[in-house]
Amino acid sequence: MADLSALRSLFSNKNFAIYVSGNSISLIGFWMQRLAISWLTWEITESEFWVGAVAFAELGPLLVISPIVGVWADRVDRKLLTILCQSTMMLVSFVLFMLIIFDQISIEVLFIFALLDGILQATHQPIRMAIIPNLVERKDIVSASSFTAVIFNVARLLGPAIAGVIIALFGTSIAVICNTISYIPILFAWRYIKLPAMKNLNSGDSFSKGLAEGVNYVKNIPALGHIFILQTIMACGIRPATLMLAAFVGAVYKGGAEQLALYTAVLGLGAVIGGMYITLRGKAKGLVKSMLRNSLLSIIALAVFAWTTNIYIGLLAVFIIGWTITLSSVSSQTMVQNSIDDEIRGRVLSLWAALTRGAAAIGVLVIGFFAEYFGLFWTNISVSLLCLIGLIWFWQKSLQMQSYFEK
Repeated sequence: MADLSALRSLFSNKNFAIYVSGNSISLIGFWMQRLAISWLTWEITESEFWVGAVAFAELGPLLVISPIVGVWADRVDRKLLTILCQSTMMLVSFVLFMLIIFDQISIEVLFIFALLDGILQATHQPIRMAIIPNLVERKDIVSASSFTAVIFNVARLLGPAIAGVIIALFGTSIAVICNTISYIPILFAWRYIKLPAMKNLNSGDSFSKGLAEGVNYVKNIPALGHIFILQTIMACGIRPATLMLAAFVGAVYKGGAEQLALYTAVLGLGAVIGGMYITLRGKAKGLVKSMLRNSLLSIIALAVFAWTTNIYIGLLAVFIIGWTITLSSVSSQTMVQNSIDDEIRGRVLSLWAALTRGAAAIGVLVIGFFAEYFGLFWTNISVSLLCLIGLIWFWQKSLQMQSYFEK
């Protein structure tokens, strides 16, 4: 039964408390800019394909860059790498703001900036994931992993809600400059965060050997491989709908930035509830069944969202997608974080980011392409069926995963 003891234990870790206080503000800014870019894309093109293409640019670099950076994350100062990434993101956001102000934005320019942001996010992602266990005691890793997902989704709730109002009143440029400013608190917070020394840097090994060690680590543990593949399927099939909300709102509901903000905020609300539930549990037992059940509910909710044209049913379906996809992904990520060795954490988590999050880039590009010709309904119904087949296959592996992750 969930209680607050896991949360109290988690925030007794001073480093984690400082990190969360600064990073939560930065994440709100991140989601404000994400919504601004997505809406600008729809305004300029009114094309499902371009909405998917820009989302691909934001996520696609995860497939290539994250595994490489994962090797670095196990060799060099994770704190320094994080500061460098966040400082560069701040600079890129400011340049984008200036281009919007001086009316120098086209779909090509927007795509390039989405790609730049995607490269930086792909660089930061494995470092961010690997650094979380360094901020807490071993007993708090489950709660820390899930609570960071909660913070991410609280930002997904607040950021678009704020951005929708700002865009409607002042335009997209103000939403972008808010993201620029939001990096200041986390960059300041790093002055007060102390990380333990790395146990094993393996600085003499080649990058190829480092990558191979991460891949072999996952391949040699069947339960770990199962969870990687299942979450890759879900990321490729279900997550693209959350990235193409601008197309759904514009094409299906004929809405504007305010409606997009509403849908994104409802998605974030569901995600917050799902992530918070895992945080309060504070333990790994039962997470395999939670992951599988919620994956099934995600598939059903996607089919309903693709089918309906009723705004209220659509909002309910989006809420359920946010809630269930977060419970599924946070459960799986928490199990992975809790079961791997710190010496190889960066490499394994970089593969996790590349497969489970980078796959969404492939999915959104393919779905955007087919939606341009066959519509959002038939494309997403077909995807739901494919995901269901994959889930049924891996449901048969549940006992093997339970014996490994919940021991």
